Amino acid sequence: MENEDYQRIAKAIAFIRQHHLSQEAKIVRDRHNTQALCDRIFAPATLKHQKPLTLLVKGTNFQIQVWRALLKIPFGEITAYQAVAEMINRPTATRAVGNAVGKNPIAYLIPCHRVIRGSGELGGYRWGMERKTALLGWEASRNLS
Repeated sequence: MENEDYQRIAKAIAFIRQHHLSQEAKIVRDRHNTQALCDRIFAPATLKHQKPLTLLVKGTNFQIQVWRALLKIPFGEITAYQAVAEMINRPTATRAVGNAVGKNPIAYLIPCHRVIRGSGELGGYRWGMERKTALLGWEASRNLS
């Protein structure tokens, strides 16, 4: 991991501590207790046979509608912002859908990376285009097996 990555992670941890955790809380890396959850999240072959994860996210009613629609995009597939607008019966709200997609607080679990522009361009991504490209590539490669 490069120094820039460490700095970005340290900054994120500082933000989380300041805004979301009590001063006594600590972030601890514990693979033993988190491995099962990581395996569950990143093992797409087993997704159909598991109970869904329960997430608590805050957003407007419109954002929640969009994020629920994102959950319906199959693993390894992509769709356009316009298609998401149609999924929620708001076909003229493509730009608003794009804004809601960009406000998604849980990047991988609510798969906003699967939404691209109607032109076929990848479009933006809150966590960087390199990460979006990597996620799409990883899912596509796992979807083939």
